[in-house]
Amino acid sequence: MYHISVLTGHQDEDDFGERLSDIAEVEYCSAEDEDELIDQLDGTDILICDDEPVSGRVLEETDDLKLIVVMGEETSHIDLQTAQDRNIKVVCLHDYFDEDVADHACAMILALLRQIPEYAYDVRDNNRWQFGSVPWPLHRVSANLIGIVGFGRIGQLVAERLRPFGCGIQAYDPFVSEKTMLDNGVTPVDFDKLLKTSDLITLHLPVEEATQNMFQEEQLERMKKGSMLVNCGSGGLVDEAALYHAVDDGHIRSVALDTLTTEHPSTMFLEMLERPEFLLTPDVRAHSVEAEKAKYDDAERYIRLFLDDKMEDIPFVSLSSEEE
Repeated sequence: MYHISVLTGHQDEDDFGERLSDIAEVEYCSAEDEDELIDQLDGTDILICDDEPVSGRVLEETDDLKLIVVMGEETSHIDLQTAQDRNIKVVCLHDYFDEDVADHACAMILALLRQIPEYAYDVRDNNRWQFGSVPWPLHRVSANLIGIVGFGRIGQLVAERLRPFGCGIQAYDPFVSEKTMLDNGVTPVDFDKLLKTSDLITLHLPVEEATQNMFQEEQLERMKKGSMLVNCGSGGLVDEAALYHAVDDGHIRSVALDTLTTEHPSTMFLEMLERPEFLLTPDVRAHSVEAEKAKYDDAERYIRLFLDDKMEDIPFVSLSSEEE
């Protein structure tokens, strides 16, 4: 029997013990420090973790470890160099929530286009049941041009969901070919044109050095007057203070955010809550009953493939791809 250690969650929150009982003994760990973790991982063949740090020292002193399964797509908390040096494979779960993020983004897009947050606020807080109380004109969905920044897996799913509404769709992504965009019914454009011509911009890219605060005062000012912004991508893509001021001065019509640079209460966050132009949800884009099941299904599948030596079917994390 193999030995699998689960560093994330509690035994009553998942069913790894039941899922893998035919091939492994599953132990749940809760390490307060590195020394404790090293002791608990003695004899472990496979480690399952979430965002808990796994340092180079832990990896160097865990002699039997062969595979780390990360229950998400972020690997910055894993010392990948040491893992590579010790021939410890790392796999992360990166696509189980794609449909959910795309669904949530499209729900937010449609809500903004139909002015649902503003009218709902007016009914609830002003006791007013009247069309026209929102100052911006209301256009049908098909009359709008949607700009997608980031046309990877999720960006493409967003475009797929929006096409039946008949709206124009354009996208900017320097890492995706024009052919891929055209094949998906989307017009490829440069960043400047997307800013200046889109009625609504939706963000679907990670935060990296090149994308940190990608939307600051300058970019927001270049956006079309009366346009809208949706961020179901990553916190840190948008300077929220600059965004608030762009809404406050009437340049940006409305905003939907499921992720913020900091998700702790702040003065800016509280000010957004008071404004009908801001639709805020608490980092729920990747969650659903189906996504949760898919996450554990994927983890189990990769573990079984690994133990069956079917390495070609596992999307291992490579150090070179992470550095890029």
